[in-house]
Amino acid sequence: MTNFQQIRHFSIFSLIFLLFLTIATSLFAYQVSPLRDRTFIPNSANGGSLIPWMQGVTENHWLLLANIIAFALSTNLTVIIWQARRFYHHNKWIRFSNMLVTWTILFGTFMFTSFTYLLIQWLID
Repeated sequence: MTNFQQIRHFSIFSLIFLLFLTIATSLFAYQVSPLRDRTFIPNSANGGSLIPWMQGVTENHWLLLANIIAFALSTNLTVIIWQARRFYHHNKWIRFSNMLVTWTILFGTFMFTSFTYLLIQWLID
């Protein structure tokens, strides 16, 4: 197996792992959401989990986790997308800037989606 094939296999394996991690994190956020409590009344300052052992987890922790997962997913997808492409011109700056734009769009999309999900679950205000 060549070096390129090893990198490609690792990228695909790590993408599958990250997708499972994202699904598990989403299910965990759903389970600890205050919306699971029937007495919870949403208003502007009571976001966060109502479970006693989750009281120490602040909004900053949820946002940090969302940033880490979005960064890892966007980086992994960018690597997979740009490994599959073959460019026959020699301008590396254009290729690098295209890759950077792809990463930025993916990162922004994942961040917006994760923030929206955390807002819907009332884990952040």
